[in-house]
Amino acid sequence: MANLNRCLVVWSGLSGLPGVSVFYGVAGGDPTGSLAAFFTAVQSVFPAGLSWTVPSSGDTIEDSTGVLTGGWTGAGGATVAASGAAAHAAGCGAYVTWSTGQIVGGRRLKGRTFLAPLMNSAYDNQGTIVTGNRTTLQNAATTLAATSDIAVWHRPTSVGGSDGIGAVITAGDVPDQVTSLRTRRR
Repeated sequence: MANLNRCLVVWSGLSGLPGVSVFYGVAGGDPTGSLAAFFTAVQSVFPAGLSWTVPSSGDTIEDSTGVLTGGWTGAGGATVAASGAAAHAAGCGAYVTWSTGQIVGGRRLKGRTFLAPLMNSAYDNQGTIVTGNRTTLQNAATTLAATSDIAVWHRPTSVGGSDGIGAVITAGDVPDQVTSLRTRRR
């Protein structure tokens, strides 16, 4: 691929935040519109008070080394506010596994985006995600994979190495499984 545009989407507004989701766009592309559309599509599953800020610019890295090569500017960033019920369990939510067609070390290159916290009513009596909410998340992931130029980046395997690689996502899967985030802060 050569260059990737790093896009840091900031999560804010709730206890335990801010947090960041890192996305990569292909060089020459503008990930801002696709990412704003993704978070707008899922806003009803997240608690009111949460917001995502998609930046209008960021760093460009060379994918084989991870070296900063410059910057990018998009058509415009956005702030998207969640619109679901306010009650939530901090750090509990869902995730998207992003697939690519790239093989690295005998395995398919995949990425993951954690989506937490979901609102309390997003869970069913079995402790998994309510079908309608999972469908909302899945549809947004499928649309992002189909209509954007978002990529997954595999870092070099050694310090100073040059075997990193980026690959465009081809699919996103939201399993009916709850995940939790842990903090390293004490």
